[in-house]
Amino acid sequence: MPLRVLHDIAGQVHACCHHSLLKSARLARGWTVSEAVARLTAAAEAAQLPVRGADDRAWRRWENGNPPDADYQDRLARLFETGPVQLGFAIDYTPRSSGGDRMNRRDALRLGVAALVAPELLTSAEHEAREMTRRSEETDLGASSLAHLHQVIADYGRHYSRYSADELWRSALGDRRHVAGLLSLRATLAQRRELYVAAAWLSLVLAWAAHDRGETRTALAYAADARHHAGQASHDEAVAWAWDVEATTWLYDDQPDRALHAAQQGAALAPAESAAQTRLTGQLARTHARLGHTCPATDSLRSLRGQAERQAPHVGGLFSTDAARTWSVAATTSLWLGDNEQARVFAEQAAETYGRDLRISPTRRAITELDLGIACARLGDPEQAVVHGLAAISTPRHSSAIVTRSSSLGMTLERIYPQAAVVTRFRQSLAELSRASGGDAINSRRGGIGGGS
Repeated sequence: MPLRVLHDIAGQVHACCHHSLLKSARLARGWTVSEAVARLTAAAEAAQLPVRGADDRAWRRWENGNPPDADYQDRLARLFETGPVQLGFAIDYTPRSSGGDRMNRRDALRLGVAALVAPELLTSAEHEAREMTRRSEETDLGASSLAHLHQVIADYGRHYSRYSADELWRSALGDRRHVAGLLSLRATLAQRRELYVAAAWLSLVLAWAAHDRGETRTALAYAADARHHAGQASHDEAVAWAWDVEATTWLYDDQPDRALHAAQQGAALAPAESAAQTRLTGQLARTHARLGHTCPATDSLRSLRGQAERQAPHVGGLFSTDAARTWSVAATTSLWLGDNEQARVFAEQAAETYGRDLRISPTRRAITELDLGIACARLGDPEQAVVHGLAAISTPRHSSAIVTRSSSLGMTLERIYPQAAVVTRFRQSLAELSRASGGDAINSRRGGIGGGS
């Protein structure tokens, strides 16, 4: 089959099935992955290139968005008789010709002669206007592509807590790279805005997953990426959510000044009566309290309590809020304000809702139990404090937030009840959690933080 036809088939496979360009090139030739690897090896031998050990697993990684090194990119380009741009390894920055039409010099000359011979063909204002409109509507994206993307993002938000942070990271990263590829295609202005918003939401998922994995710098990088893309699309709500995850990340990194700045920026942009506004009000309350700003923390806490009374007991989803979560954040705020009895009441209100179904917001439920444990320890009940602590660290969905807050409860118990047997029991359980979370996960945190996911 002529090479040009194979390239055309690969392009059609990529457009209709949304496979990577490398996979589309392979499918256009009807090769299995094993056959493609064998042909790659044979092509390298024919070109007298050094022997390298590519296998099926490596090839699948390349097709799934993890590009090979420069040497393998060159070998793949040789195999498919094309260039790295056509295989998705690079971007072509060559400016499109006026109007996006491709024409050779002979065609351009023919049009120029035609203009001289029959100028009436090019001076029709109506024809020119209609042609401009047609070209503005040219796109390489189908409506189904964007609809599918919206569904994927909705699923991440709705089912975030069902999966581990590692599973979410791998999946969302592949989807975010897919959107980056779509942004390199021809699209209308409206479609490009949709893609920017989609990129923002996916980067928000990645920021939260990185936070749950304890990767502070990565979480902040994806929060900034989300803020950039949402800002370019003038999507204030997504920008506000980006500031929300940044505030949480800074707080858990024991940098409350930066957390407060992020919370203030987000609160200024969050739409009125939105879930983002409630979440950022909670951020303001707990960061002010963490910094010892009693008056603004109390004001924000008062606003937070009013919002909780108008909310449903529980609403699932990453980008949502409910009464249980609001009471939980209020408990954290009260602990930092030194009002342990109020913190206990708020935490019990949240724990009552979370206790109805252990699948509900497992990370936030665990943090609520830990805050309740700290309140009980400060109020003179170490046995009950340990009961709550053990319930928290038994959650099947671990995250850095749980590790950090568990450490805070442990330090509180050690300080107040250094000789109590129950404290020794909790210390042993914390050591097991530390090993399960990567050895030094607990000791790597510098402060006792009580918020999170």
